[in-house]
Amino acid sequence: MMAESIFVEKLTRLCSQPKINKVALADCCKEIREKFKFDCVFLAHSNVPEEVPSILAFDGNEEVVETCLYRLGVEERLTLANIPLKTYPDMTGKPVFNKSGSLRILKPSSGIFLVLNRPKKDYILLGCAHLISQSYDQKLLEELGAVWRAWREILEKAVRQFVWTGTMETPTPVSSSTPKLDMPTNSPGKQEPKLFENLSEKRKPEKKDGRRPMVLVDEVTRLFNRNYFEECLAIEVERAKRYSRTMSLLFLSVSSVGPDSAKPDDQVIATQIAEILWKSLRRVDVICRLDPNRYGIILPDTANNTYGIIAKRVFRFFKEVMGDAPPVFINVSASSFPKHASDHHTLYENAVKLLLQAQEVGPNKAVLPE
Repeated sequence: MMAESIFVEKLTRLCSQPKINKVALADCCKEIREKFKFDCVFLAHSNVPEEVPSILAFDGNEEVVETCLYRLGVEERLTLANIPLKTYPDMTGKPVFNKSGSLRILKPSSGIFLVLNRPKKDYILLGCAHLISQSYDQKLLEELGAVWRAWREILEKAVRQFVWTGTMETPTPVSSSTPKLDMPTNSPGKQEPKLFENLSEKRKPEKKDGRRPMVLVDEVTRLFNRNYFEECLAIEVERAKRYSRTMSLLFLSVSSVGPDSAKPDDQVIATQIAEILWKSLRRVDVICRLDPNRYGIILPDTANNTYGIIAKRVFRFFKEVMGDAPPVFINVSASSFPKHASDHHTLYENAVKLLLQAQEVGPNKAVLPE
């Protein structure tokens, strides 16, 4: 207990400077990392758990920080708001492009996350993680929890001072040279979408080190985004060709029920749609948010006689999550390889055309080829 008290005093001194800065917070992370033998420790902050936290400071392996924030979606952050300490012994790795341009998944990491949640004021996250997946013994959890309980009050004051004085750095948006797929609008008279034209030319990286952008996840839903979808669809079709397997592509669109003046909150709806899709699909299925109102789902090893069951499950969970009077309606379409298409261009094109037909049929309708 004496050693623990001395350690907390050291953290408190670092957080009690007249004008707290990023260096002092990083020093706190370093002290915790070295004492408890983590590969990375970071501090992040947001006003509410629904917002993606901004990194205030960290010490150790930056790659692990990215994996941690990728793992902690809205649902996990809300859970942590009520459970101030939680462990993840096997976190899902983050998808990235390596130097040669190939898609890879980082090895799973493990971590302990501690939260101080002041509703509508502060959501402070302390992440302590390892590069290699592992479990944590009760003694470590008790020691780290005791330090957190004794230190978090002074940390909150330091973080609020840090944020209020405007010293918190706003992350610079990462621009991507990846071409965007022109998804269909709700109006069936609109021009049909462009397909994967000359992707090898359009995908030339702009970064000096030759690497592609690492932004592959939608920040609101933590689903994969359009960049990942474009790459993964081509890969899954090629995989199905090579091993003589089937795969399918499901599209889902979201439209408001009422007039524009009564349009629901896009972020709330997006979070609910993500929940619906997570409940409806398998872990191996790749769920992507292509734009605010369009979702693409890649279904490995799924034949055309299966996605009808999947669509019914989506509509069932839609009613369960949204209730009897939802503010939006959805439409669903699908296409499969090799039944309806011989390549990813045609697969995508078929699903888009059928989505337009589903929207013409009416709210909460699906058009699925036999």
